[in-house]
Amino acid sequence: MTDLQGPIAPRPGFPLRVEVYDRIAGAIRSGALPSESLLPSEGELGEAMEVSRTVVREALLLLEEDGVLRSRRGIGRVVSSAQPRAGFERLRPMELVLSDRFPDLSVNRTEVTLQRESVSFIAEGLGIPSTSPSLFVESVLSSDGTPVALVQEHLPAGANLRAFGAAVQNIVENLDRERTCLGSLAAELGPAFGTGRSEVTAGAPGAVRAKLLAIRPTSPVLIVTQTVHRGPRPLCLSKVILRPEAGPLEVSHSAARGLA
Repeated sequence: MTDLQGPIAPRPGFPLRVEVYDRIAGAIRSGALPSESLLPSEGELGEAMEVSRTVVREALLLLEEDGVLRSRRGIGRVVSSAQPRAGFERLRPMELVLSDRFPDLSVNRTEVTLQRESVSFIAEGLGIPSTSPSLFVESVLSSDGTPVALVQEHLPAGANLRAFGAAVQNIVENLDRERTCLGSLAAELGPAFGTGRSEVTAGAPGAVRAKLLAIRPTSPVLIVTQTVHRGPRPLCLSKVILRPEAGPLEVSHSAARGLA
């Protein structure tokens, strides 16, 4: 159980259950916990990582939901023989999706703009009239000083934002500069999101985005257009432009398990 031993070092904005999830998943990916092996008990895991059994139980339930573990009646939890591929299998902020590949990933906010009106792409994606205001937030994700991804997020503003409640409004109006919008919302709200949808295309960044990513305007990039709902309404519409170094990534996510 060496790979599981040692206290969890919390990262700002990431619940302990997510940290425990990642510790166990990492041990499985490294081979320390081989296929069909029996996991230690909740109490043993909690003692090894110096967290409560409640936190361990929540992490184990998430691992079961994502197909990483399975329960065997009368025996306990074992490592699934067929492991899911890492990527967008859970609805997670982009900085967390990329953190396994880039442990030193940082978020640099480059723009926050209140747009008095919303172009059709934004209005349709957020389900608001084109005459309504929206918030544009742009962040560059970097590793070792090199840009890896550009995240451009759109959220409703004004009355359309207030409709999501005071908690959401407060988070959006006081965004953490070291997280994306989705990262800030996930850190504060936990499992509060509904369905998510990602559309993936290959393309070129164009001059403005290319400058932020430190690549040529015609360089190949992966573009992920993502919509995240809270309740029945879309709360966040984003475009993520990924340099080739960020891949490969696999898209297969459903609702809010990864934010739990």
